[in-house]
Amino acid sequence: MVADRAVINKTRGIMRNKFILPLALLIFGFFGCNAQNTSDPNSTGKSSSRTEISVDELKKLIDSKDSNLVILDVRTAEELTGELGAIPGIIHIPVQELDRRANELDKYKDKEIKIICRSGNRSGKACTLLNEKGFKTVNVTGGMKAYRKIEPRE
Repeated sequence: MVADRAVINKTRGIMRNKFILPLALLIFGFFGCNAQNTSDPNSTGKSSSRTEISVDELKKLIDSKDSNLVILDVRTAEELTGELGAIPGIIHIPVQELDRRANELDKYKDKEIKIICRSGNRSGKACTLLNEKGFKTVNVTGGMKAYRKIEPRE
């Protein structure tokens, strides 16, 4: 009977330990991926720690014809010709191809790349991937769905 209890307690300990690491990784991943933008929104310096930009801010940059503006659209080719269309002058690399095609962006490593998709999810993944490769990226929150609310397609 005592041996049975020892086996049960050992099994419970093992099961509890099997869940601690995945739980810790999940919590770290959640908080790590939701880093808050603490940079000054009025700052015009080139070195920025911004992780996100609103579609309103992106539209202002487009309208100002900023020569340093680089926009990467990571949607599929079909989406670019779909109802949301594409922003003129964008670079197009679908997120599914970005890892193997990232070298096409090497000439923009000294610039901040604004990354957009349909709603902001794939562009967030693209930001993470490119940041790991040494690029400076900013996710466009709300994506093309939000952009088309302020800039309807012609």
